[in-house]
Amino acid sequence: MKKFIVLFVTFFAIATITTSTHATGMNRNSSVGTPENILNGIQDKIETAMNNCFARNSVSPLDSISQKLNKLKSQNNIVLYWKSYVNYYKSVFYAKLGDKDKSKKAIKEAYITLEKMNNKNSEDYALLALTQSFYIQFTSGMAAGVLSSKITRNAEKALKLDSTNLRGWYVLGSNDFYTPASFGGGKKVEYYLKKAISTVPKSIKNPYLPTWGREYAFELLIRYYIQNKKMNEARKYVQMAEKEYPNSYFIGEYKKIINK
Repeated sequence: MKKFIVLFVTFFAIATITTSTHATGMNRNSSVGTPENILNGIQDKIETAMNNCFARNSVSPLDSISQKLNKLKSQNNIVLYWKSYVNYYKSVFYAKLGDKDKSKKAIKEAYITLEKMNNKNSEDYALLALTQSFYIQFTSGMAAGVLSSKITRNAEKALKLDSTNLRGWYVLGSNDFYTPASFGGGKKVEYYLKKAISTVPKSIKNPYLPTWGREYAFELLIRYYIQNKKMNEARKYVQMAEKEYPNSYFIGEYKKIINK
């Protein structure tokens, strides 16, 4: 499991800095904005803030967004979702810095906020599963096994509510990929990630809604094929991913590997 965290944090840290944002339908204004307009294009703003955190070696850009979200009068589920997404990114940032205590605190706050949320929808369950999958590094033994089951259960709830939610499929694939074979992992990685990729992204006109997950699914599926020496399949998906994400750091790196 610790190997997973090292790989994941490395990927996330580099990808957020070197890869351009491809969130369909999101506002491209990188300004954090006032509390009144903070939700407009919120995913793009959070991801831009994450880039700035690494550039400045400071969590303050993400803190700034958190403060504005906290000032909103209506703390509805949309606001709670994005507050958790910010804390997820904070946890990733702190993990990259090697500050385990702050990383644990941030990701725990993220998933507890989502757990307590009433009337969760498909997106809420998908993000809950993602935050739990990152928190699992701070557990061990039976607790890790219980949490792994919760991750699967919440991702499945996301898909039961909306079978076209690619984020639900991605989280299932990611969880299976990083679960050791001795614990039953690795059996359905290909199926789950292909489902994520084959799910046609919705044309989202609402700038408050999430679009993350598709590029991550491509990255993980290609890595899976390379690790299992299925180079023809890896090449096929690199070509597909390259068309959608021409600036992706890892897609470029995988292209070099398969062309050796």
